[in-house]
Amino acid sequence: MHELLLFAPVPAKQHHDLLLQLSGLTAMQPTRIFERHLVFKAYRKPGFVKTRPGGSQDVQAPETQRLNKLLNGGLYYMQVVGNVRERDFGSVTASTSSPSDALAQGSGSGGEGTQHGQEALPPTTTRNGAAAAAAAKGGYVAADQSWRLEFKDTPEAGARFGVTTRFVENSNLPSGNILPEMNAWGFDYVSEYVVEGHRFILDDIVLFLHRVLVFPPGHESGSGGGTTTRAPTEYLPPLDQMLLLDTSGAYVLQASITVQDSGNPDMLKANSQRLLGLKEHLKSVVKLEPKDRLSLDTRVK
Repeated sequence: MHELLLFAPVPAKQHHDLLLQLSGLTAMQPTRIFERHLVFKAYRKPGFVKTRPGGSQDVQAPETQRLNKLLNGGLYYMQVVGNVRERDFGSVTASTSSPSDALAQGSGSGGEGTQHGQEALPPTTTRNGAAAAAAAKGGYVAADQSWRLEFKDTPEAGARFGVTTRFVENSNLPSGNILPEMNAWGFDYVSEYVVEGHRFILDDIVLFLHRVLVFPPGHESGSGGGTTTRAPTEYLPPLDQMLLLDTSGAYVLQASITVQDSGNPDMLKANSQRLLGLKEHLKSVVKLEPKDRLSLDTRVK
């Protein structure tokens, strides 16, 4: 399928007013969105992931077919994306996310358990206990995090129809720790960031007003301090400790339409015209334009 896009920069001081204007335009309240984005880099040549040969009994489910199509392409950066809630940031998992904290809690108040010769619980047990406590209190549990694999091709050259056009695909992945699967498929973990924003729907157009947050220095998987590790975090720090990638606090308004029948040029043209109509409607508020295709290049070089 293909994604048609227009983008506009939005200064931080204009954010609130634009939310109100988009609410009026779409006749809906904005939907608050928080997404974890894990960035992976392909390091194996195309064709590493092989489908099973055989008869009709070996025909793969559509989800598996899509996944193999993504993984057997060229060498690209891929993103694994998971939705999170605002209350997941700084939730109960933080207090028991490190082995030392968990052992202290497992030994009782003041460490009396170890003082009386009781054996301390192993880190795995205490982490599982922390996860159970977090789940019971509605906190963030990394093992329950659902994921989807998102592939976004480098946009087509020439800004066809006056909008950014690119091939996209996505596929659901297992919940929890996704590193073993991604490594087996030939992808190395690179980094992680969080996208926060508000989403509106106008007919088939998705309006996403968002900005990027990065983790504070020293944040690591499982705790809020120490050295950085090459693995996705198991704990989300408090939201007010997250850092803005753009220190000015500016947002980006993304207007997009996803076209399933991407082989139909008339369909692509008609939906491009709808985006251009929105651009004209909002021209006194924001300047929606195609993006420089090289700034959206996802190829590994």
